[in-house]
Amino acid sequence: MKKRLVTVGLAAVAAVTLLAAGCGEGKNYIKMSYYDETSYEEGANYSTIDENLFYRNERKVDVADPCVVYVNDEKDADYGSYYLYGTTGNTGFFCWKSDDLVNWEGVGYALLYRDLSTPQGKAVSVDSWAPEVIYDGEADKWYMFFSSTPKDSSNSYIPYIAQSDSPAGPFELIDHIDSYTATDGTPLKDIENIETNNSYYYQRYMTFDPLKMSQALEKLGLADMDATSDVLRAIDFHPYVDSSTGDKYLYFNTSVNSYIMGMKMNSWTEPEYGTLTIISKPGYSTPSAAEKDVPNEMNTSVNEAAWITEHGGKYYLTYSTNSYKDKTYQVCQAVADKPLGEFRKLTEAEGGILLSADSALRDDVSGTGHSSIINAGGQDYIIYHAHNSIAEGGSSRHVAVDEIEWITVKDAQGNDLDVMCANGPTTSVQPLPEFASEYKNIAAQAEVSATGIADGSSVSFLTDGLLSINRYANYDMVETYIKETEFSGETTITLKFDDYKTIRALMVYNSKNMESAFYDIERVEFDCRLEDGTFATKYIDGLAYDIKAYTSTDDIDVLRPASSAIAEFDEIECNEIRITITPATEEQIPVHGFNDLAILAVSEIRVLGK
Repeated sequence: MKKRLVTVGLAAVAAVTLLAAGCGEGKNYIKMSYYDETSYEEGANYSTIDENLFYRNERKVDVADPCVVYVNDEKDADYGSYYLYGTTGNTGFFCWKSDDLVNWEGVGYALLYRDLSTPQGKAVSVDSWAPEVIYDGEADKWYMFFSSTPKDSSNSYIPYIAQSDSPAGPFELIDHIDSYTATDGTPLKDIENIETNNSYYYQRYMTFDPLKMSQALEKLGLADMDATSDVLRAIDFHPYVDSSTGDKYLYFNTSVNSYIMGMKMNSWTEPEYGTLTIISKPGYSTPSAAEKDVPNEMNTSVNEAAWITEHGGKYYLTYSTNSYKDKTYQVCQAVADKPLGEFRKLTEAEGGILLSADSALRDDVSGTGHSSIINAGGQDYIIYHAHNSIAEGGSSRHVAVDEIEWITVKDAQGNDLDVMCANGPTTSVQPLPEFASEYKNIAAQAEVSATGIADGSSVSFLTDGLLSINRYANYDMVETYIKETEFSGETTITLKFDDYKTIRALMVYNSKNMESAFYDIERVEFDCRLEDGTFATKYIDGLAYDIKAYTSTDDIDVLRPASSAIAEFDEIECNEIRITITPATEEQIPVHGFNDLAILAVSEIRVLGK
């Protein structure tokens, strides 16, 4: 996949020896050539960035309900690529391919029936939603789970299963006419003229046997769950394989009461109906809770878009709440000891809200939900959709991606619990995944010190990998675990490595609070080993921060979070970095120092290197 190469003029300039006071008498200083990612082409809304090093969650792929899979079959021509699927139209699903999770190339329709007069075409004639795809090595097949509304039927959101020899498709509906039974006990194969019978023709392609699923629901006390339909209606399927046992599971969302259900699968086409379990109920911390007890779900009737992630012997359910059309659509998380639970939703103090528009108060992002989580190059990423129009919300959405970190918090009983923490949603410039750029954040490898640290603060927050984003969502958790390093005035932050490192870029993340934000970086110094074996200090004076781009358009006193001052340069060999930052003046940031916040704060420092 071709990326745009940005020429930024990084050629080294001639070394000069500076003897002036304050520059280190007799020390060899080199003024560094660099690019700060803040230049705009005429009429552009976004600055020009080097897409070989960085990305930004712009509107690149218009698709909702994203599912991302990795092609790990070495026999496949697309081995090593990522495929993206989502809700793309009434009668089928388009797909895209990527080698970096950020830039996607259209491949074509993975599933599409052009002839809507056939039983298959009629089955998926309208409202085809939320495909999820998984590869089965034993069968050497790709399976797609999704829902659609059959033509001339009163039943909407019918669950289907299709298969293909390739992640790109074409996927074809699987015909179960010889094994499925209608809910009235009639085998589908015995129904006369089933191809033209609007009550039955589509049931042969369903994910579940109509009768067996009806019986499984009845055992759970859900026989009357949907009085408008005699078959299960469901959306948002998620196939999952337990890495420790190899067992297969399928999760989905019932379209009537918005329960998330789960069940074990003997194979992707053979459910184990006796394992059908309620995984999540809107407003309830657990399925067995006697009454609603989740504060941020009191006004919603939606739990949907399940995804399961394993970590440390536990199973984490991520799911979306609220209407997908609303700005408050968000991703939350729950935890269990087994794949089918019982799952307990995390409180906000435990990080229960994984990804949101910060209680709908962000002006740069909206409706962040329906996500996939994938590990790429050892790093977890969440791929989700966000509204195209922040003001209007609605159905038009695009794909975004951000990092996930794992942190240890105290749960409600005071025990240690690992939880996911998203470094997002972001609309600012972020480092491209390491596996794509070949550069990783090595800041944590350095010994970090700083002058002027405020009482109670710590330099450890500068390299903990956590971006300070939310002001309101998960407030208690954020205040306890996701801290910025605060300073009482001017500071020089020093990162000292135990050996010379190959470094390509520096990112200094600003405070999320305008009151304690910096306006720019006064000076950066890199102690370098040159190609000829000599040593010098390369420096940057007045490194810009694009404060105009990251100032809220709704409130000029609010700073959009997860933004940084960036210096990109040709590779250098460096063993120490010194970053000097002075507090902003009132002319630069009028609200600076108000509200008893620290006079200066830095969220994170990233050093992209090898």
